[in-house]
Amino acid sequence: MQTINTNSQEKISIEVYSDGVLSQADSSPTLSIYDADNDTLPIAGFSSLTSYDESPTGVYSFLLTPAITNINRVLEARWHYFTNSVPVTQVDYYQVETPYSTVSETSDFLQFGSVPSDLNYIDEKSIVSAEKVARTIIEGYTGIKFYTYYGSQEVYGIGASTIQLTEKMLNVDKIYENQILVYDATQTPVYDTFGFGTELSPSGYQLRIWYPGWPDGWNNQMDPVIYDYGRFRDQYLYKFTGQIGFKYVPEDIKLASMLLINDILSNDYNWRNKYLSQVNLSEISFKMAGGAFNGTGNITVDNILDQYRKTNIVII
Repeated sequence: MQTINTNSQEKISIEVYSDGVLSQADSSPTLSIYDADNDTLPIAGFSSLTSYDESPTGVYSFLLTPAITNINRVLEARWHYFTNSVPVTQVDYYQVETPYSTVSETSDFLQFGSVPSDLNYIDEKSIVSAEKVARTIIEGYTGIKFYTYYGSQEVYGIGASTIQLTEKMLNVDKIYENQILVYDATQTPVYDTFGFGTELSPSGYQLRIWYPGWPDGWNNQMDPVIYDYGRFRDQYLYKFTGQIGFKYVPEDIKLASMLLINDILSNDYNWRNKYLSQVNLSEISFKMAGGAFNGTGNITVDNILDQYRKTNIVII
């Protein structure tokens, strides 16, 4: 699957063949783009798009812009065309992703050489590949994705006006109560069966039903009358849909990423990756501490990421 960085421009293309030879389609292919995880309807504004006829003959393209690469997701591109009057549909997938540290940031921080003749030169592809591995390690260790993506999460209510979320949310578009839509901010006016406003906590890990005249629920002030009205009912399943994650990659996560990239590109990484604790070579021997196989294998990175592993139990 081809990867595309968030908020970038990227040209995607197809090749049309007839009898194994690149050939002109009967007419320019059209393209519809879907969110691969919710592909019932095309993404708004990206239906039946006209492709661009490239050179050589039989190659067609379309330019993806930040209007559709602005958020992490998998794009499903469906190309439709006719060749020799036969209808053809081709489906391609593109992963839009946010690197935790860019090639230039990593090269500057780790002081990699800028030209191949430098002794400490690392080529760009190796840095990109190492960053993906580092990102996977960070997300596996913390259980958190440090970028913005659109999705949903389900949580059971406890009969209070507040509800604890399992993932940090940036905004809430829709709320379902036992699979029934009860709140929809995408409509005008907002569809809201609660009768009161909803508000995310500063951390994004808690949502409350709230009215300005009520006590401040974040400070655990209680009013039995209020809870007779706006509340997330006990044992009811609530589904929250909207933007999840972080607006930007935190600076310490960027640092952790670069430190891990350095480890991944080092000579001893392959030994540790094979669970070898002691290696004896003709000119050198080394023994790894037991902690090298715990966490990320880097104590500094572990200390950075441990702060985020505890985030899920913070109330506000």
